[in-house]
Amino acid sequence: MKDGISFVVPVFNKAAYLTETLRSIAGQRGAFEREWIFVDDGSSDDSLAILRAHTRDWPNVTIVSQENRGSAGATNRGLALVSRAYVKFVDADDLLSPFATEALLEALIDTGAVLAYGDLVAFPARERPLIHATPPPYRTSVDKAPLKSVLRTSYFNPTQIMVRTKEAQAVGGCDERVVHSQEYGLALRLARIGAFCHVHATFAWQPVGAVDQLSSQPARQLKRVTLASAHFLRDFPETPASLRRYAYRRAAGRAWKWARRRHHAGIGSRWFWRFAMSRVAGARDYAGEIERCATVFDEPGL
Repeated sequence: MKDGISFVVPVFNKAAYLTETLRSIAGQRGAFEREWIFVDDGSSDDSLAILRAHTRDWPNVTIVSQENRGSAGATNRGLALVSRAYVKFVDADDLLSPFATEALLEALIDTGAVLAYGDLVAFPARERPLIHATPPPYRTSVDKAPLKSVLRTSYFNPTQIMVRTKEAQAVGGCDERVVHSQEYGLALRLARIGAFCHVHATFAWQPVGAVDQLSSQPARQLKRVTLASAHFLRDFPETPASLRRYAYRRAAGRAWKWARRRHHAGIGSRWFWRFAMSRVAGARDYAGEIERCATVFDEPGL
């Protein structure tokens, strides 16, 4: 594995944003070797043409095109092609601070963590955010046992994170059973084996309000996160019982909150009683109970 950083960018119908994203990637500061890997995931717009045109003169560029497999499959395709020691993921409609990659790399090297992440700011899709031109002051904190935190919630997107290549490949990359929200399955797997480092500074900007944007579909997002935790517990049955119970309680609470807020469910609802039971009793099959919790996000009414 060579020193330096591989940028892995899955792309699906991001023509409206891709030019600005490519500029932010190309503008990353730092004295590190780099390569760029773009995976066009069956785009039906001009994304592939934009990729080829804008990276024509870049060194160390790989562009692959495949039939649509979803962001998890596209990310794993890119991860398999990586030749550098660290991977910087980027969503194809997000923007990076010029100092993002350098700061995250420094954090990984200094702390020995397997994953480092910064903060993200959302901005209206039709506007251009103000991105600082000088490095922001920041501090770092390390979670040496991050699995409970990751089971609690998905708290970063791909553009916020950098990982060590060997570890990311060793755990199998993203969970392709969850087609999108690819970073969550990867984070769960990495949280089993090493520390996470939080760089307390804004390094990523995400447009919101775009048509068909995955992040604007909360039911699907919550279902994906819930199912990812169920898959994880099935894959790793040796996960401590305390964490399996915690994951179940989180999923039951998430389901009850959704039923209450979106469907005005009351205490007679099965979702309330599932939540109540999760607080006072364990389960024989935690993964199965979590999968049942995920069905609330499919229900048109309760």
